[in-house]
Amino acid sequence: MALEHHNEESFFITEEVDAGLIAAGHVFELPPIVCAGRLYDVLERMTDVKLALQPGEIADQERKHRQNKPCSAS
Repeated sequence: MALEHHNEESFFITEEVDAGLIAAGHVFELPPIVCAGRLYDVLERMTDVKLALQPGEIADQERKHRQNKPCSAS
C-alpha cells in the first residue's frame, strides 16, 4: 500500500540529494504550480526595469509585447 503525503511547506532538494535519489531509483516530480496562470498578471504590473531582470520565456513574451504595444496618445 502506497502512502501519499501532502506537505504544503516549501522544501528544497540539492543536486547531490537529487543524484542520490536517482541512483536509488527514485524520481522526484515537481508538484503543479497553482498560480502559473497569474504570472502574466504579475509581469504585466512590473516596471520595465524590474521586468528586464526576470529570466524565462514568459518574461521574454511580456518584453516583446511591450515593444510591440502602440504608444497611447495623452
